[in-house]
Amino acid sequence: MNSTLLGLPREIKELIYFDALSHAANKILALPLSLEVKHINAHGVSALAQDVQYLTEFVSSLENGQMLKENLDELQQTINLMQSDNQEEFFDISTRNKKYGRVDALNGPLLLEKLTPVTQTSGRNAPLSNLSSRFAMMK
Repeated sequence: MNSTLLGLPREIKELIYFDALSHAANKILALPLSLEVKHINAHGVSALAQDVQYLTEFVSSLENGQMLKENLDELQQTINLMQSDNQEEFFDISTRNKKYGRVDALNGPLLLEKLTPVTQTSGRNAPLSNLSSRFAMMK
């Protein structure tokens, strides 16, 4: 795809990247918000944060990456909220506007309710070996 994009005018490339990143960010954010996901533990949040970090690094390497990174603000702020030691800040309107201004006011509490503590398990019996178990997807 990159070779195809090289031949396009800059404005068209930016529009394609903008739309693609918006779509990707929405789909990534939809995963933990899914009704199938009942619980999310710290390992799932960490894996999600790592994926978003890789995506952010890629976007930063693009021409006009700073503008394109704005598409990832809600996703990054949502992860910051889920990793926060003081999640009560989200419910203080002034702090929420500063730290989590792009996080949807309805989605934030839904995600916080799904967070569960990590329990100690042996390496052999670790149920966190794949993505679906990290997000507690029910079949």
